[in-house]
Amino acid sequence: MALRSYLHSTFDPRRIPGLQAWYDAADSASITLDAGRVSQWSDKSGNARHATNTTSGSTQPSYTTAGRNGLNVVTFAAASVQRLTVPSSTASFNFLHNGTDSLVIAVSRYATVANPNAIYTLFGNCAGSSTNRGVFYAYEDRTAASANDGINCQTFAATLGQVVSSTISSGGAILSAYNGLLPAQSYLAQEIVFSAANATLDQRLRVRVDGGTEAAANVRNATASAGNATFDLQIGTAGNNAIPLQGDICELMFFSQLPTAAARDLIRRYLGAKWGVTVA
Repeated sequence: MALRSYLHSTFDPRRIPGLQAWYDAADSASITLDAGRVSQWSDKSGNARHATNTTSGSTQPSYTTAGRNGLNVVTFAAASVQRLTVPSSTASFNFLHNGTDSLVIAVSRYATVANPNAIYTLFGNCAGSSTNRGVFYAYEDRTAASANDGINCQTFAATLGQVVSSTISSGGAILSAYNGLLPAQSYLAQEIVFSAANATLDQRLRVRVDGGTEAAANVRNATASAGNATFDLQIGTAGNNAIPLQGDICELMFFSQLPTAAARDLIRRYLGAKWGVTVA
């Protein structure tokens, strides 16, 4: 049996402790369509954290048939601020910003052109603002930020300020460990470790792309906050409909604890084989 077929049929992320939400675009049974657009992307973790957009029309993402490796994907258009929201989730995803060691794993593609001079968000619940509480993770390619195919992943603690930041440090300089990690138009497997209370600053945020070397370059030292996120978690924006995504999402998993190294390796190999991404 081919590796893709074997892993796809036998691997179940629900067996890994800490799974809080799981969105799988390949599973058409988890997708509810409204006139061809996605009105609900059901959470397969068993926690019923379904991502929804019940407003019919252009703000709902599209469902692209055989978009990647013969499998369906959810496609977002930034111009229409397309997004899906997990209702009543301001408390549900606190583990991403309160200092808990947690993990997000995703396969996605950003932009439709190379060097788009834009920022596109995969998920978030703080609207990308330091006056709010929460996180966001985005593809960063803005000339104004001196970024090139980089990662902009930030955690905010409201009045306490910024806890971690990936691409941009306090002086506005690019942290080279995160620049160039997300080439536009490529399908990528990304692992993001959030550890906002870690005493070692560069370990507060760690990113691995396609199973490569883990990048860690945070310099922020604000105190993590246990309060609720400012906004409900959104897929396709940074929260509150801000900084929308241009691109596709194939699969997305949130864990409220760090899986073992062996489990993380199994997850990335499952995703790589399923979505046609070469992982180390």
